[in-house]
Order: sequence, then structure tokens, then C-alpha cells
Amino acid sequence: MTTQEYLMIARTPRLIACLTVLLVFLVHLVIAPLLSLGVDEAHYALYALHPDLSYFDHPPMVGWLQMLVAPLGYNEFSIRLIPALLYAIASLQVYRLTGKLYPDGDKNQSLVAVFLLNSAPFLQLMGWGLVPDAPLIVLALFAIELILKISQQYRLKDWLMLGVVFGLAGLSKYTAVFLPLSMTLFLSQQQGLRWLKQFAPWLAMVPALVLISPVLIWNSMHDWASFTYQINHASEGGWSFKNVLMMQVLQMSCYSILAYIAGIVASIFALRRGRSADWLVIWSAWPFLLVTTWSAGNGGLLPNWPAMGWVLLAPLTAHWLCLRWGQVWVKTLALISSILSVGLIVFIIGFLMFQPLSFFPFLKPIVRDLVGWDQAARKAKMLLADRGAVDVDSELPVLLVQNWSRGSRIAWYSRPLKVQILSDRNSQFVYWFGKADESTRGILIRDNEDVPVSGIYRTRGLSCQYLEGLDGKMDGVTVNKFHFYWCQPEVKVDL
Repeated sequence: MTTQEYLMIARTPRLIACLTVLLVFLVHLVIAPLLSLGVDEAHYALYALHPDLSYFDHPPMVGWLQMLVAPLGYNEFSIRLIPALLYAIASLQVYRLTGKLYPDGDKNQSLVAVFLLNSAPFLQLMGWGLVPDAPLIVLALFAIELILKISQQYRLKDWLMLGVVFGLAGLSKYTAVFLPLSMTLFLSQQQGLRWLKQFAPWLAMVPALVLISPVLIWNSMHDWASFTYQINHASEGGWSFKNVLMMQVLQMSCYSILAYIAGIVASIFALRRGRSADWLVIWSAWPFLLVTTWSAGNGGLLPNWPAMGWVLLAPLTAHWLCLRWGQVWVKTLALISSILSVGLIVFIIGFLMFQPLSFFPFLKPIVRDLVGWDQAARKAKMLLADRGAVDVDSELPVLLVQNWSRGSRIAWYSRPLKVQILSDRNSQFVYWFGKADESTRGILIRDNEDVPVSGIYRTRGLSCQYLEGLDGKMDGVTVNKFHFYWCQPEVKVDL
């Protein structure tokens, strides 16, 4: 075999990985403009329209990233361009990191790691709709590579770069706190406490603190509202082991059976083998995964929360799969899992492209957040205009909804009108548009609720007169029913 032929064969896994990433990226671009924005997508797009140091729900990174596409104009395609790019970058990072962690491993291990990411149904969805986990994952992978370098060779520039990465991660999501925690555990295990006697780790704190200062400043100006919200959100509800078990099933569905089972088995294998690279992956992934697992007991844990852990575990999982590929049960597990997960991904993409809801009416609850909200927002805007009330600088009137999740889509598609929330719970909308009270006037949008027989709906000291309805449809199937009311202060009669 000639040298050229050998190089061509050696490059085949890299070529396949790059083609896979490119194909997935192009598919995400194709389906990007086909449906209106979902709850979180619209909410984070609103971040970009209201630039700030930070926000009530999350740090500001998702909003700042969306501001980058402003020159393209804000639409479904441009807004979904950012998550598609982040997903592609994360896939390439996983390929690179796997090779650096296990340089003596199988030539296909990096390709397998890319496959694990791209065969995870929920990660595919994260590549379509932006959530704070997407930039966090990219930065976490970069952080692991820097920590690996630092553990092998002490260089000040690597420490400073790590501080920058930690700071940017802190601007992405609060769970970024697990990254420096994991680093501390790993370096302390490998080097004892002598690394803390060096100057570089402490100097690296400077760029990290400077970068996260917008979050600290915003919270200090708003009574630490975001921190309080996150703490209460994580601890609310009664703890149940049943919820923990349900979360495990959900993770297998979202991140693939192969990634879940092989990831756990590979971690046990790594604990026994005890290599430095193994410990780096374990300390980076498992403290986070264990905390999210425990938190699932309170209920309400979303499937995107453990995403960072499974992505960071992918290099070790891929390395172990290649080592054990000769075992029949491993091949069987990989085959069954791949058929299920890739089949599900193909179905999801096909459904998003062709939207054949009439053939799959049982999927109506799943697409409810994506259908008709843009039409409802424009209808409400028109009804407000019909009443000669479109001055967005005036105090009155506004659009009204029950909670922030409904408000995000209505506010995005009715921009720049003010949207106020009728819920008593605090939300970002209070900081943007103020709080609805008994003196508020405007158009109320209610979805999938019966209209009172009298045509009058009363809430928070307001009397709301029913105006008309609108059906949100996909493929001829009614998914949402919207009802519009004109609300004004209820007249109190003194007896």
C-alpha cells in the first residue's frame, strides 16, 4: 500500500464526520423557515429586541447571539441559523476532543462520537431551536480541551483562555458553574492541591469575573431576582423517586438508548481503568448528570437540562464502544438504538417538512406550541388597531395573555406592541412591559378555553368582552382555538 493510499484511508472517518455534520446543518437550514417560533425560541428572540446586561430567566448569551443575525432581518430562518451553527460546531469539537483525549484509540472513535451527538433526537431539535444549553455545550467542550492541555503542560495562556471560556459559559446558563467545579475536582485528584499554589489559576479568575459581571450587575439592580427564581425553580415541588425513573426513560428517548447505556457502562469501565483522560470526562459529566438526576425528583425537569452532561460523556462512550465493538451485545445494542433513534429523527424531520398532521392526529399536542400563534398575534394586533389603539408609547392599551409562555410568541409576532401577563408570578415580561392590573385596557388572547356563556370573562379586576375566535390549523387539523376579548376596568357599582 502506498503512502497516499494509506493517508486516504486514514482520512476516511474525518471525511465521513465532516459530511455528516454538513448534511445535518443543511437539513436544519431547510426546515428552519417551515414553522413559526416555539415558546423558548420566541422568548430568546425577544431578548435580542430588548438588549440588556442579563434577564430574569437566563443570562444574556442567547439574546446577544440572536443580535448577530439582525442584519439578515429577524425571521424564522435567521433566528434558527444560530442553533444550527452551534450544533455543527459542537459536532466538530467532539470529533477533535475525542482524538485529543484518546490519541491511541481506534481510528473510528471520533466518528462514533459525532454519530452519538447526531443520532440523539433531542440534540437534533436543539440544533433547530435555540436554548441556552447550545452555546453552553460549545463552551464546555472547549473548556475540557483546555483543562486537558493544562493537566499536561502548565501554560499561562491556557489558563487565561480557560478563564475567558468559563466567563462566556457563565453568560450562557447558570449551570456553567459545574465547569469550574469539575476542573477543581479533576486537578485536585491528579495533582493534589499544589496547582492552587500557582499564580495562573487565580489570574484566570479575572477574565471570568469580568465577563460574568453583567449578570451580577443586573441581579444587583433587580433584587437578585434571577438567582432567586432559579433557586426556587430547582427546589419547588415534592421529591419523588418515580420522577427520577421517568427522567431516565426520557433521557434514553432524547439522547438514544446507546448513548445512555453505553455511557454508563463506559464510565464504570473508566473508573476501573483510571486514566487521566477518563477521569477528566467523568468529573466533567457525572457531577452535573447526578445533580440533574436528583433534581428530576422535584418534577418539571426539562429534557434539555442534562444535555451538556451527555455531550461531554460522548468521547469516553465512543472510545469504549470501539474497544468493545467485537462483543455481540454491543453491536446489537448499537443496531437497535440506531434504528430507533435515527428512525425517530428522520420521522421528525419529515414531519416538520411536510406537516402531515391529518395522518398522525395524535401528534397534535406536540405541535400545539408551534401552530397558529403567529396568526393569533397578528389578529390581536389588528383588533387593537381597529380600536384606534396602536400607539406603543402610550400606557394603554396592551395585549394580554395568561402567562409568559403564551406571551413570548404573541409578543414576538405582534412586535412592537406591549404584552402584559395576567399571572401573579414574576417574569421577564414585567421588566419589559410592566404588570397588568385593574386599570389595564387591551386585547386578551385566550387559547383552548371555553368562552363564557355571557360572553364576559372577568379576571384581575378587568371585564373582558368576547370579540371573535380564530382556529390555528395544520394540514386541515385544528390544533389551537384562540379567543379574543376586549378588556377594560370593571365598573364597580356602590350599593
